[in-house]
Amino acid sequence: MRRLFGAATVIVLLSLVLAAGCTSSRPPAGYVTIRSVDISIPDGQPPSNVTTVVVVPYLDAVYADVGNVDLRISAKEAGTDIVVAQKVLSIGNLTNGRTEKAEVTLALENGRRYDIWATVWQDGRMRESGSVSVSLPDRTTAGRRLAYSFLAVTAIDVMTPDIGADPITLDIITGIKNSAAAASGDLAMDIRVVNLQTGITAVRESRPLGTVAGEGADEKQVRVTVPNGYDYEISIKLVEGGAAFATSTGRVTLAPPPQVILGNGAVLDSGKVTSPVSLPVPTAAPTSPSSAQVGQFKIQSGGEPTPTQASGFTAAFAAAALLGAGAAVRAGRRR
Repeated sequence: MRRLFGAATVIVLLSLVLAAGCTSSRPPAGYVTIRSVDISIPDGQPPSNVTTVVVVPYLDAVYADVGNVDLRISAKEAGTDIVVAQKVLSIGNLTNGRTEKAEVTLALENGRRYDIWATVWQDGRMRESGSVSVSLPDRTTAGRRLAYSFLAVTAIDVMTPDIGADPITLDIITGIKNSAAAASGDLAMDIRVVNLQTGITAVRESRPLGTVAGEGADEKQVRVTVPNGYDYEISIKLVEGGAAFATSTGRVTLAPPPQVILGNGAVLDSGKVTSPVSLPVPTAAPTSPSSAQVGQFKIQSGGEPTPTQASGFTAAFAAAALLGAGAAVRAGRRR
């Protein structure tokens, strides 16, 4: 009986040893990962509307050597999926325990915000992806400080002769006052129009404005054409003799013409009627003004230390006046 019990014990122990050997864990397979990403803007770039950005991702092979590694660096408009620049590199093989550095150079339009994405593949399968937000400085001019000028911007409005046209014409009308005795130098307007739905720059150009007589005021008009039905951000810079003296930013909302559905199923759209049934529907001829205002600007800097403001901006400048009054009261208390 003792022999039988001893034999059974040996068999059980051998079974446990064999089971432990069969179920021992295998070493994990190697994979690639992005350790970190460095983004830099090289110094010494001349004034331009494009900024060179250097993206340096650091890649690691974890647990074992890996092969067939690919890397993609892409720049997207901040908060969107709109790709503005992209490069793909074949990294090849990575050694476990050794960090591999790659370097990618992208040329991006300056003065805007981007999400820089780094994505790595292994054997055709995406392993890891991440992004870094970058805000590029405006380098269109060598000096960013605005020059002092006797010119002051009094108002900037956006008008259109036909709000239902597509593409739509936008007239940017700028009021400029010259407080000097002599006539101004040659004026120009740098315009940039960005579609807020797509992130695409619709207009970017410079237009001459002529001059303003001494101790006089004048309205300067610039006309641009963009697709209708979108929202736009318009940034302008006013230049006198090559030196910027005023900047301004405004937003224009262009909605498509409203549709009105009549009782018989007809669709009334901008004075035109389309009906699924062959019944005449009398409509009055629409009357529209010769010009409609679609946007107005906030003057960020207007040349003179105390430019004349337009009535449309009274509320915007009231806050600044209150802040100035508060500072004066505090100064009086100190005295």
